[in-house]
Amino acid sequence: MKKHGMMGIGALIIFIALILVAAIAAAVLITTGGSLQQKALVTGVQTEEGVTSGIEVTNVIGSDAADATSHRIGDFKMMMRVKSGSSGLNMNNTILTIDTDDASNTRTYGGVLPTDSTTASTQNFMVYYVQYGPNYQPGYLNRGDTINMVFHVENEITENQQVRLKIIPRVGQYTQVDFFTPDSMTQQNINLWPN
Repeated sequence: MKKHGMMGIGALIIFIALILVAAIAAAVLITTGGSLQQKALVTGVQTEEGVTSGIEVTNVIGSDAADATSHRIGDFKMMMRVKSGSSGLNMNNTILTIDTDDASNTRTYGGVLPTDSTTASTQNFMVYYVQYGPNYQPGYLNRGDTINMVFHVENEITENQQVRLKIIPRVGQYTQVDFFTPDSMTQQNINLWPN
């Protein structure tokens, strides 16, 4: 009888040890699963924001920097808004690149203009709010806002020249606009894109 009792206690000890090992393994799996789920949620939100966020350009207008006889464009005005489904964009974190056949320029945010103007430095782009959305904040492009991005180029752009404008926000997709200047530029303000 004593041997049967000893075997029963040994089996009980082994059974309890197995339950403890299984409990520890389950706790590790639950903790790891929760951590992975949290990381997956964060990654999903960041991916969704990166895919849906961005800027939609509605038109680009060029102004003759000097007069109607110079046939060169030095000042630009680009109207834009956020893409549908996009969250607001901080213009401080946005870069504008201007590429032509003979020059490449980069501009950063320089502030808000009080009135619609083509005055901008050669180092920065400025914005003017054409329409204020319900979540308007100066220096941000939110849903419902429409802005004109105003900038100047040092090397004025001549007739029949290819231009590529690229707006690169910190989060989201960049927006690229390609166009050729007209063969003959005889007006002070010229609609460059869309043609």
